[in-house]
Amino acid sequence: MIDEHDGFRLVYAKKGGRPKNCFFENRIEVTEFLLYNLNDIDFICINDVIINKDKLVNENLKLGRFLKLSKDV
Repeated sequence: MIDEHDGFRLVYAKKGGRPKNCFFENRIEVTEFLLYNLNDIDFICINDVIINKDKLVNENLKLGRFLKLSKDV
């Protein structure tokens, strides 16, 4: 189980780019980062757990709509 007090280590790779590491203190920072960068990211791993981007977007209607609208802008 992920303990929020340890923070969140996020590894991501953008399309055609190298993997990058980020550290976030809380879930709100992780959520904001993903909201504004998820359209360009192909690989996401949080605290050594790989996140399936397609499943994440398909299971969350509001997130899917937000990403679609932000992509069109």
